[in-house]
Amino acid sequence: METPYKKLYDRLPATLQNLAVTAFSVLLDRQRYGGRFREFQALLEKSQWYDERQLEAYQNKQLQRIVAYAYQHVPYYRQVMDERGLKVADIATSADLHKLPVLTKDIIRTRFADLLSDEFDLKTVARGNTSGTTGSPLEVCYDEDMIRINYAMLDRQYRWADTRLGRSGDKVAVIRGNVIVPLNQSKPPYWRYNYLHRQMLLSSFHLSQDNLPAYVAELRKFNPRVLDGYPSTLYVLAKYLKNKGETLPLHAVLSSSETLYDFQRETIEESFACKVFDYFGAAERVLFATECDQHMGHHVCAEYGITELLDRDLKPVATGETGTLVATSLHNIAMPLIRYVTNDMSALKAEKCSCGRGLPLMEDVATKAEDSLTLKDGRIISPSVLTHPFKPLTTIEESQIIQESLDLVVVKLVPGKGFSEEHTDALVHGLQDRLGAGIEIRIEIVDELERSASGKFKWVISRVALGI
Repeated sequence: METPYKKLYDRLPATLQNLAVTAFSVLLDRQRYGGRFREFQALLEKSQWYDERQLEAYQNKQLQRIVAYAYQHVPYYRQVMDERGLKVADIATSADLHKLPVLTKDIIRTRFADLLSDEFDLKTVARGNTSGTTGSPLEVCYDEDMIRINYAMLDRQYRWADTRLGRSGDKVAVIRGNVIVPLNQSKPPYWRYNYLHRQMLLSSFHLSQDNLPAYVAELRKFNPRVLDGYPSTLYVLAKYLKNKGETLPLHAVLSSSETLYDFQRETIEESFACKVFDYFGAAERVLFATECDQHMGHHVCAEYGITELLDRDLKPVATGETGTLVATSLHNIAMPLIRYVTNDMSALKAEKCSCGRGLPLMEDVATKAEDSLTLKDGRIISPSVLTHPFKPLTTIEESQIIQESLDLVVVKLVPGKGFSEEHTDALVHGLQDRLGAGIEIRIEIVDELERSASGKFKWVISRVALGI
């Protein structure tokens, strides 16, 4: 739903919107890069070269701290451990984690208050939402250190790409899901500027074939060193350049938040004449995986969390076998997530990376296999963009978006406790904000959503060809 601030922002001319974006980034800087950020940054610069023994020692020390804190301050874990006759000392290493049960999304929803540390106030603690790309968004609380190590991880990924973030960093063009240009705007500029961080923020909602020449022209004028965005959105820009027989040389492209397919990587690297560095960061802040300059896979950031790969029976899979990612945060004391079951799957690699870092390698994360939506006016909408209206609606158990035609999008919902018509209206409004009022959004309430014969689930299904 639109806030008064968003309505005011939309009425401002583009020049003042640039200043508003820049001012907001000043506030975010304090949250992201204050406190212990420099300490975490120094740790990650050093720990990337730890060997397996050193990484395990660091993980175990952090795990002991988290478990001790959780038992003392988090009612859920005190109950779980008491019921099992476990003492804090019984969970001393990652090998002991199996003694604790896994933590599911349903448990977080039903025991939300009991999972919050008694040292934090729900009214003031930082809160975030998962994207809900598997159909059901989730809310999680973070403490300040968790926020800062998260951005230290992102900072290290940029450094691995030989680039720099921040006020004195490289010029970066970002194309993600933020609505920074009013949707009803029909003429350029479809971008805004964060002058503080030397960022060009491009709208993901105006990527029609008619508008793409303006995007490319402004990118050439801005001359960024780095482009950062969703794979599907980056691919739209790259495919346009390829079709025109042009390139737009950059130093690096960073992608995340969606599965990066081989055909996308190939086209993006060809069109921007540089390598893609893909990274994966779970919104629940339990897992971070990044790609170095050797591109042999994703390094699991062992300093960030402990990662298990389990089968359907919650038993560890062998190296090289695909399993569900189950992860434990080593830093978030506001809402410790221990053995959290993600919706993502991957496999650990046996080989070591030729870069020499001790951080283990894993295959690409198989998580989102959705289509993009193609609209009547030619705009192409990334699946990740569509996650935003769902984020605050935690009363939705599952959802699925099906584009039946250029004029019709059907949203199937499995409602949860507390779901009401007000939530339906908010969802329709949020989607129309992004897709346009000319698109009919039809809500269908269902008992369950269909899966394929193999059990796989696609959150977004488009029956309309992309046309690019």
